[in-house]
Amino acid sequence: MTEKPSERREYFRITDQAIVSLNTISAEQSLAPLLNTHSSFIIRSDINALELVNQALARKIKRSDPDLSQYFDVINKKIELIASNIIRSSAEFLARKPIDINLSASGIAIQTDTEYSVGDHVSIQLLLLPEYNGIICLGQIKQINKENNSSHVAIDFTEMREADRELIIKHTMSKQLEQARNKNT
Repeated sequence: MTEKPSERREYFRITDQAIVSLNTISAEQSLAPLLNTHSSFIIRSDINALELVNQALARKIKRSDPDLSQYFDVINKKIELIASNIIRSSAEFLARKPIDINLSASGIAIQTDTEYSVGDHVSIQLLLLPEYNGIICLGQIKQINKENNSSHVAIDFTEMREADRELIIKHTMSKQLEQARNKNT
C-alpha cells in the first residue's frame, strides 16, 4: 500500500517513558522567553548541542593525540554528571513521575487528565530518560481521543530549537536500537 505524502511520517516514532509538563499558552507566545526562564532544565540539551559542534574536532584530536582526547572525554563526563545532578535536583521535576509517551521529532502523544481542545497551543517541558535531557518547545493540540476520565492527546511541535530536534532524533534511534536488541534476545 502506497501512502499519500500527507500521510507519510516525517520521523521515526517510539513508545517510551518521559517526564512531561504541558501548559496552555497563547498562540502568540514565543519560545525564547521560556528558554531563558528554564535554563537549568535544558542544560543537558545545551551540552549535547555543543558536543555535536565539537565532534569533528574531537575526531581530529583523537587521531593526532589520543592522550589529550582521553583527557577531554573525562572532562566531558564530569560536565555531564554535573548537568544531570542539576536537573535531578529540580524540585518540580523530582515530584513528577515518568509517563508513557509516543514520541517523534515532529510531535508527542500522551495520556492526560487535563482538559484540552483541538487547536490549543501549549508549552512543553520534556525530560528524556535515562539521560535527563531537558527539552522545552511549543506545540499545538492536533487530536484528542477521550478515554474514561482521561484523554489521549496528540501534539505537533510548532517551535523547537534544531539542536533539540536532533536530540529527539538521536534518542528515538537509540531507543529503537535498544528495542530491536531486546526483541532478538
